[in-house]
Amino acid sequence: MPDILEIHEFFAEGQNQDRSHVLLHITEPSTPEEFKKGYFFAVAEVNNGPIEQIEHLQKMIDDLESGYYETDSQADKDPFETVLEYVNRRGHHILQYKNSLLHCLVGVLRGHEISFAYHGQPGVTLFYKNKELEELADMDVLAEQNQVRADTLFSSVLQGTINYGDYFYIATPRVADFFTSDRVKKILLSRNTRQAAGHIQKVLLDLRQESSFGGILIHFATKYDLPKTGRAPKSADGSTGSLNRLAGQEQTTEEMLATPLLGGLKKRWNKFRANRSADKKKKTATKAKQAVERLERGKMETNWRPPETQISIINTALITVGKIITVEFVGLFRLIKKIILNTIKITVALVLIISNKDNKRADVLKTFRRWREIKKESFLQLPLLSKALLILTIVLAVVFIASIGIFKIKENIQAGRQAYQNQLQAVIDKKNAAEASLVYGDETRALSLLQEAKDAISNLPADSKKQKQEAQELSGQVNASLMKIQKLYTITPELLVDIAGVNSAAQTQRLARLDDDLFAYGSEDNSYYQYDLIGKTVASKNYGNNLRLRAASTPKEQDIIVFAAGDNGAAIYTKETSLLSQKEISFPVNDVKLSDLFMYNRKVYTLDQTNGQIFKHSQTQTGFDKGMPWLKDDGVDLKDAVSLAIDGDMFVLKQNGEILKLVAGKKEEFTISGLEPKLDKPTTIWTYNNLANIYILEPTNKRVVILDKTGKLVGQYTAAEWQNPSGMAVDEAKKTVYILDSNKIYKFNF
Repeated sequence: MPDILEIHEFFAEGQNQDRSHVLLHITEPSTPEEFKKGYFFAVAEVNNGPIEQIEHLQKMIDDLESGYYETDSQADKDPFETVLEYVNRRGHHILQYKNSLLHCLVGVLRGHEISFAYHGQPGVTLFYKNKELEELADMDVLAEQNQVRADTLFSSVLQGTINYGDYFYIATPRVADFFTSDRVKKILLSRNTRQAAGHIQKVLLDLRQESSFGGILIHFATKYDLPKTGRAPKSADGSTGSLNRLAGQEQTTEEMLATPLLGGLKKRWNKFRANRSADKKKKTATKAKQAVERLERGKMETNWRPPETQISIINTALITVGKIITVEFVGLFRLIKKIILNTIKITVALVLIISNKDNKRADVLKTFRRWREIKKESFLQLPLLSKALLILTIVLAVVFIASIGIFKIKENIQAGRQAYQNQLQAVIDKKNAAEASLVYGDETRALSLLQEAKDAISNLPADSKKQKQEAQELSGQVNASLMKIQKLYTITPELLVDIAGVNSAAQTQRLARLDDDLFAYGSEDNSYYQYDLIGKTVASKNYGNNLRLRAASTPKEQDIIVFAAGDNGAAIYTKETSLLSQKEISFPVNDVKLSDLFMYNRKVYTLDQTNGQIFKHSQTQTGFDKGMPWLKDDGVDLKDAVSLAIDGDMFVLKQNGEILKLVAGKKEEFTISGLEPKLDKPTTIWTYNNLANIYILEPTNKRVVILDKTGKLVGQYTAAEWQNPSGMAVDEAKKTVYILDSNKIYKFNF
């Protein structure tokens, strides 16, 4: 049996057309050449878009349709891709409206092969028969697609196949708020295709939402899919009967395009909801009926002509209209000519009066006085009634011109208010969409929408107190939502000690922890400061040999602290002796400059910025051996690396905020997700193999960032008391972080 292709649309017009417009477009081929190219369809939604954008979008769809059917196939490119490239080069004016949101999908169906391109976030789902479970399964077609470019209408073309029994479901984004994939699946299983589309449309209409909804449902039916009888519909009364059925079917927006039924007829649906009346469907149906009647009359009255009286009336009306247009055009031309000549004369007179060229000023003034006297005399000679009418005419003209001016001013004020309301509503819509995304756990999209809303708030007019207040309220709401997504917590840390009280000249920069003691030190200070967390006492210890301590690491045994001393030296503090002593360490290369080190499994790993390398050192009786290069991936650049931490794998922090994950000396994929704002010049990273999180100190934004081992944000903490946090130590078991800031040690729990 032949293919039975069913295409049904559903549409629900919103109550607020200023906010939402939906366009639906389906074209069925009518000629053999067009049948080779198949069906063309489009679904589009514009939110907060002006009428000009809707009209541009409508014309773009029309151009795509005509261009597709008129463009010949090429060896390396099909007509659909060709017309998409043409539209992309000329479609930037559709995207120029910053406060509008555009979602659009255009495509073609050739046999069972479908090709489409999209912009924004339309819903596209394929429902197909699962052979193993013998039930209907669904697939979000766009789920694995990258976000399309915002500055291009259509950045790529997707292709696929619709098999027998499959449903290809396209809908505007907000339809998904009320019809999930599971709900649509249940509808398809319990109804035929026409009833399913009708049910969706009825539910959407009953919702009476401000936004409009629309979509298309495509289905290749088999004899098992057809309702009740299982047979394809047949024409009972030839072409006239088919035409009558077509006229009757076009009274509803749900239409089945079945090639065996419609033969060579071509039908086009073009839904355009932009300040147009809701009875367009009735007009479309009426036109279809009239077309049927004309075709039927053509078979019965092949020589029929309109009566001559109708032709003469039409001709007379056209001649009259032409004469009126001619007379008005001539009168307008004369008026413009007179205005131009008088303007030239007045301009010349003013120039002569100002410049007194050739002593013409006196002559011009004399001419003006004479003209004034003539007009005055003419006015005095007028009858009283004529004077009154002239004065009344002048007054009315002034009032009329003033009224036009006032009307234009009010119109501009109203347009400004409407534009402001549209901008304000766009911000509210983005905020609401972000909150909806949060409900569904899509934090990435919610964060993007809130950032857009925040940028839009900064562009809102602030000409009045009310506008400023509304902008402040919206900004507060958006910032609250941003903080919720960012997991940003402003804490009040506990001040443990001010080292300046011990040594006013202290220059501490970094912090290390050994069991219950904190060590504050700096490369420009010859002393380190040991704070006892139990006894709450602080002691200053001068090591006197100018080691210039730069970084430190404590192993899990909590028995020593290994320090990086100077550019390429080492020192060890021993818990047993409570002494700090310089140790030997060497490297297989020259010009080493250490930015950090980390002790793991009694091995010391040093980070060399100069050579962009990590060296692994073993302990010896006098310190550490020469070390071996540990990094094996030549594509890894470590010359701007500032810190490293090890939990079995190695995490390296770079100055630009990037975190590299290295496994056995080679780079593995690691991405930070959910963090906003991005890391800016962080200084310290720390973790260990028995810990759940990664801890990062960033002085720029005065915050501590906590990630899990996959890079997902756990939380970020800041405090008003911090000025330039430079050192960090963490006790994850006690959920405690210690911060060194301007010679002060703070503590907070997370």
